[in-house]
Amino acid sequence: MKDYQKVILLMSPRLERLIREIGQCVEAKARSSYNGRESAEACVEGILRLLYAKDAFLVLREKAESIYAQLTREERYFLEYKYFRRKKVLEKEFADFSFDYCERTYYRRQRRLGEKLNSLFMRAGMTEEWFKKVFSDIPYVMGMWERVRRAGENSVLDKRAHTELRVNGAPQTENWRAV
Repeated sequence: MKDYQKVILLMSPRLERLIREIGQCVEAKARSSYNGRESAEACVEGILRLLYAKDAFLVLREKAESIYAQLTREERYFLEYKYFRRKKVLEKEFADFSFDYCERTYYRRQRRLGEKLNSLFMRAGMTEEWFKKVFSDIPYVMGMWERVRRAGENSVLDKRAHTELRVNGAPQTENWRAV
């Protein structure tokens, strides 16, 4: 899986909030523009940059949701566990999940999922060139991409509670953080 694809996966759980907050920023900037110290042209340029970012995130959300819809329930669990780490989703939607295989098989399946996601991203037109073209003007995304390139996706993951993967027959040890 490519680094830009990891950034897309890492941003996915945050997209709704980003879209909502950018909309609120645009509205606040427009309402307070009469009071600002910048010229009207600079204010409008700032609003347009924010609207462009919002549109880019909306397109990303649509494309990502269409890709996630093509995954099996087990693959969505692996995605949730490795990249999204939303504890509520793991506890509600995947509470009944328990696997009858060893940890090594888990890693093989994660690798296979990465290969499948790579092909789904490519089929959806989400290439690295597309990513650069759409998100090059959004510092938040470019900063995340740079961190992932330098230090890997674990450098961007939130410091959320690491839940254990339930593997049948495996001895329960300390928090399993190898993902």
